[in-house]
Amino acid sequence: AQDTTQTQTTPQPPNTPQTQTNTPQTQVTPQTQTAPQDAKQAERARREKETQDKQAAKEAQREAKPNAKSQSAAGAQVSAGAAEQAVGQLHNESFQAILRADAAVLERVWADDYSLTNPGGNVMEKARFIGALKSGDLKFETLDLSDTNVRVYGDAAVVTGRATVKAKGDNQDISEQVRYTSVYVKRQGRWQAVAMQTTRIAQQ
Repeated sequence: AQDTTQTQTTPQPPNTPQTQTNTPQTQVTPQTQTAPQDAKQAERARREKETQDKQAAKEAQREAKPNAKSQSAAGAQVSAGAAEQAVGQLHNESFQAILRADAAVLERVWADDYSLTNPGGNVMEKARFIGALKSGDLKFETLDLSDTNVRVYGDAAVVTGRATVKAKGDNQDISEQVRYTSVYVKRQGRWQAVAMQTTRIAQQ
């Protein structure tokens, strides 16, 4: 008998198609050359800062000028105030010296070219006035000052005021109220009186 057994062939699975994975290629972006741009920005920033600094300096100068003027004006006021005080003190000292017949003080306070014009229009120089005080020919009993005003003009000063006078001179009594103007000059750093004019106040 013939062997009829057939060899069974195992069927092969169908061919599975291969999946092709297309991996995208990464595109390399060329690097931007930033160095020149950074340099330009730095230069621009530097110039802007210089401009700001200059503007700030100008503003500071503008603010400093008024301050300097204010300080200068304040200094001038202080200087004028000190001069007024010095002249006023010297003025009072001279009148007290006249009342006491203190020749030494008058020699110091009055300049050598000092002159006094009395209400009668008579002029007395320094030496003559002091001589009359020392001899007793002119003696003051009362010499009261009021309404005193001191004005300083650089190295010159004008003192105005009112005085009540009681004195004896030329064998007669003097009793009157006068307005006076005294002039002082600053010489070699020292204030001295150089002139005085008196005007009698009419009785009301």
